[in-house]
Amino acid sequence: MQISELLSKTTELLSRISSLSESDIVSLQEILREHNRLYYTEQSPIISDSEYDRLFQTLKNLEEQYGIWDIKSPTKRIDVLVSSQFQKGLHTWPMISLDNTYDENDIADFEGRIRNILRQKNLEIGNNDGIPYFPLSYAMELKFDGLGLSLTYRDGELVRALTRGNGVEGEDVTINALQIKSIPRSIPFTSREVEIRGEVVLPISEFTRINRERMETGEKVFSNPRNAASGSLRQLDYTITASRKLAFYAYSFPYAETEEGRKDLNITTYRDYLSLLESFGFTKTPYIYSARNLEELQSEIHRLTLSRPVFDFEIDGLVIKLNSLSLWYMLGTTEHHPRYAIAYKFPAIHVRTKLLAIVHSVGRTGVITPVAILEPVNVGGVTVSRATLHNYDELAKKGVMEGDQVFIVRAGEVIPEVIGPIAEVRDGTEKSIIPPTACPSCGTPLVRDAGKVALYCPARATCPMQTSGALKSFAGKHGANILTLGDKIIDIFIEQGFLTDFISLYHLGEWSDKILALEGFKEKKLQNILESIETSRNMPLANFFVALGIPQVGRKTGKLLAKYVNEKIMGNRELIGEVCFHLTYEELEQIHDVGPATAGSIVYYFEENREMIMKLLHEIHPVIVMGDRFQKKETGLNGKSFCVTGSFESISRDEIHTFIEQNDGEVRTSVSPKLNYLIVGSDAGSKKAKAEELGVKILDLEGLYELVGE
Repeated sequence: MQISELLSKTTELLSRISSLSESDIVSLQEILREHNRLYYTEQSPIISDSEYDRLFQTLKNLEEQYGIWDIKSPTKRIDVLVSSQFQKGLHTWPMISLDNTYDENDIADFEGRIRNILRQKNLEIGNNDGIPYFPLSYAMELKFDGLGLSLTYRDGELVRALTRGNGVEGEDVTINALQIKSIPRSIPFTSREVEIRGEVVLPISEFTRINRERMETGEKVFSNPRNAASGSLRQLDYTITASRKLAFYAYSFPYAETEEGRKDLNITTYRDYLSLLESFGFTKTPYIYSARNLEELQSEIHRLTLSRPVFDFEIDGLVIKLNSLSLWYMLGTTEHHPRYAIAYKFPAIHVRTKLLAIVHSVGRTGVITPVAILEPVNVGGVTVSRATLHNYDELAKKGVMEGDQVFIVRAGEVIPEVIGPIAEVRDGTEKSIIPPTACPSCGTPLVRDAGKVALYCPARATCPMQTSGALKSFAGKHGANILTLGDKIIDIFIEQGFLTDFISLYHLGEWSDKILALEGFKEKKLQNILESIETSRNMPLANFFVALGIPQVGRKTGKLLAKYVNEKIMGNRELIGEVCFHLTYEELEQIHDVGPATAGSIVYYFEENREMIMKLLHEIHPVIVMGDRFQKKETGLNGKSFCVTGSFESISRDEIHTFIEQNDGEVRTSVSPKLNYLIVGSDAGSKKAKAEELGVKILDLEGLYELVGE
């Protein structure tokens, strides 16, 4: 089947997946076999894992619903040819898959299935009402997003390494496996030939390095660390494998799962099992959780779903196994998966969609960024319709075209990013993307500095989009805090000619008659805007530095710079401009947490914008808030992180932030497992609920003061 035809059929089935019926079973089997071939043999999938899983689960449900048992169905086995690039080898035990789910509630059904099977085997485990109770405890570990590998040891020496392949046979990559430092060449077990199985992964840091090098040499970049791990392990030149820092995590020792093996090795639980693998010299898994019952297991799954653990390698979920090895033996396996284990997959952050167009966005500093307009797609619970391509050099190296099917990723809370195109499914209607030569906002010819990748518009003072971005940043909460002046209002006022730069904000009242003539603007609304602008004339000095939009200066650096400048001016606000214009690169570098790039950016900004800043300082009078309200203590908050939520009667959240920072605490804006304290006022809302879920300590304002010794 042609790739374009396969993708078309796949998309059609996905579009009506909730209404598929018995007549669609053959089509589902056919396309899943093709996707298995692309994934396992070609190592170049054209759909995301979540799309594959939806199709697979639908086929499985339909086969069960209509009583269809087909030994050749993809739900029963992975029937694909192994690549001919390497010699083939048979696995001693089949390398089967794991059953999986994206729904936390399915974990209870998983336990229910186990209990039903055990009851059928006359192991009563129902309740404590006079019926013997057989507790079900669990072990949970990370689901690595890598490449399955089986290692054979004879007389304790590594003699063969096979990729997973189709589960029955794989590729012999022994020479390459020997280049992976975390794979022991020998193990202290010599009584019989054994297989050890695990996952080969590529650290994200190494993936980034490899792709950077491939970009520089004009080679095609890897779309994700899993593909890079596969490509690195399946090299004909083993020195290339050796140059890439692949890692191996062992998770399976089939002999230990037999009745004979358990007795021989004197192990009874999966924790014993992992300890045994560690004693053989394999790398310890970075996360393992033991749950005494279903409730503990579900609680931990929910916690990790809310706040995914972060490692230097990709994971796409959790693997849940019964802790008792004797139960493994009793439950056995299907032809597809073990009955004693299940994979819980996190909501997808890596999906496929269509790139409809590229728009050229002008930032507040004039940098032109290509932004992909996408067919809306759900990524990790968020509907995404735009994604960044960073710059035109990267766009060219990725080879993306308008009309392409592309993979996108949304990691954590960052802006979605286009990973690359699925070039195999192009039909000739795609269009090349040509970088602009003139600013899409003002028409000024674009500039690219030597040695830089960014295209930018040099007409900072007259470019409408730059003016819009700069004014929105200036008026923002952490800048001048003119919250009555929303983004849409700023754009209207720029279009009407009322706003042209920062200084024009403080003369907006001169346009009152014309503003009131605009649709939607009444006297009260205008009065609120002008009052907010008037109040901002006395913004804190730290806010002033943030409002200016100095590249690389955010809230934290703004406060550091304000503290430093205040020490120089000794509270005399009239000297702010003079001190700023004479700041040097060397002195700024001495400020803790101000790096060379930031120091250079600050010095350059004040040199280039001297005239504008002098005029602005005639309009506004930044106030010094450092230390005015609070005296720094040497105890309590040092090195701790805090998030503040809710309303407080006698103090604002910003003032609490200042108090925390002046006492060497760190302010964060979100709740995560690494947060030390959540400070709550009234109407605390979802952050409090999340903190309770994650076990983060919750304090009221008095509790915060007690930490410092107030």
